[in-house]
Amino acid sequence: MFIEREALERLTYQKYGDSPTIKSYTKWKLFEENSPLRLPTEAKAGDVLIKGHVVLSGSGVEFSLPAGVELSEGTLGLSQPEESRILGFHFYALRKAYRLRITGDLVEPLVIVSHLSSKAFISHHISIEAENVKAPIIIYDMAEEGTKSLVVELKAKGSELEVLTVGRHKGLSHYLLRASLGEGTRVRAFTAISAGEMSHHREDYSLEGAESELILRGMPIAIGSSVDYLTNVLQYGEKTVSETRVHGFSYENGWTVHRGVAKVFESARNSSSGVVSQITILDEGSLGVSVPMLEVDTGEIDSAFHSSAVRQFDEDALFYLRSRGLDSDEAMSLFVHGIGEALSSHLERLRSKARSNVRELIEGLL
Repeated sequence: MFIEREALERLTYQKYGDSPTIKSYTKWKLFEENSPLRLPTEAKAGDVLIKGHVVLSGSGVEFSLPAGVELSEGTLGLSQPEESRILGFHFYALRKAYRLRITGDLVEPLVIVSHLSSKAFISHHISIEAENVKAPIIIYDMAEEGTKSLVVELKAKGSELEVLTVGRHKGLSHYLLRASLGEGTRVRAFTAISAGEMSHHREDYSLEGAESELILRGMPIAIGSSVDYLTNVLQYGEKTVSETRVHGFSYENGWTVHRGVAKVFESARNSSSGVVSQITILDEGSLGVSVPMLEVDTGEIDSAFHSSAVRQFDEDALFYLRSRGLDSDEAMSLFVHGIGEALSSHLERLRSKARSNVRELIEGLL
């Protein structure tokens, strides 16, 4: 799974980069300037304030796994170094990958922490397997300094999973969640991102089994920072269901992009699919980009929809809240928090965790 420098040099960040529909909104030059070809690929573990069952900090790792989770080494092979230059960087710097197998229902969330606080390029790689289980999973992606790449591979069959991803970034961050959902799998996912200097966050879901289901909600926030948030959903199985809703925010020259793809293949008869993308710009000088894309290859479709919106913060709402004694930051915080509550309402076991993390992100930013 590793890659030689000569092969890495031939890779590009993404194909068809000149196409307006998949134009690169990530500032790849920053990753080039802070790549594993220029920065150290070893780093000391830092102070991690979050307790986790798996804690990857710098080059260090600690495990304290709950009952019902087994550990081994290696990957699931859902991602390859030859796909793109950023994944090439990831595998070039990667020292060891770990696999977790969930063998029984989990009462408490399985918590995974990926952390970097040094001027280095560090890769972390976790694979998760789940079959015929119910489990909540929380992933903390934390990049304080340097460049950190985290790849999470998920393969599930006949399972009910809730996945909460929290990105807290200051430096450069590359994140890839790639999931394969087998027959009868239901996933409820919520992602909240506090962007750093440049955060490239991508989630790929392949609904391969019949009657598999994905409900995905995302909330990227860029305040004086940049985030390129990609969601890709591919539906192959019959009677599959996917619904992606993302509401992002830009403030203080922030740069927030959501690119969302949903593709229903000919084999996915009697399925439903939807992508809703919205960015709210909270002040002048900030940027919001919304690019949802929907493709349906079968005529036997239950429902399919997509929508896009980029709008300024409602001045009437701001005036109303300020007339009730709130200053501008308090009013915006209340508005963003309300969106976070609405987006996380589909969660059951992780709803309170999602909302508390949104609250902490907002308090730290506004």
